[in-house]
Amino acid sequence: MNDIISIGDAMITFNPTINGPMRYVSSFERSAGSSELNVLIGCSRLGLKAGWISRLGKDEFGRYIYNFARGEGIDVAEVHLVKGYNTSINFREILGDGSGRTFYYRGNSPTNEISLENINENFIKNSKVLHISGVFISLNKNNVTCLIDKELELINILS
Repeated sequence: MNDIISIGDAMITFNPTINGPMRYVSSFERSAGSSELNVLIGCSRLGLKAGWISRLGKDEFGRYIYNFARGEGIDVAEVHLVKGYNTSINFREILGDGSGRTFYYRGNSPTNEISLENINENFIKNSKVLHISGVFISLNKNNVTCLIDKELELINILS
């Protein structure tokens, strides 16, 4: 049984190695995360059993995120790599004054493949808390229906 689970996407973030406008940055450091995944990582590091429901592109970035989450102790049994989709990415820009912007490339997200038909009810039933952010809901209007029809009847606590 997982103490907490979450449903949603994750992406690769490219952080610049120097500050300045993106057009002058030639190298970046790669990291993985999302609002949902970051919460699960924190919970896992605090000793809670965490599980994740997601879909990632069946590409090297998707494999990286999958392995990263698994390495953080997250139950990835319900994370699937989906053919025909690219894993979402974003680039950070940090200007000299410390302000920044993020440029997202997440169109046609593999997370859109999550539906009522392919969510494992037992994974949800066997958890104590379901954590949801607005990101998953905002990616596709059907995600709201998915939550209302399935998860809300199966869980104890919604975060």
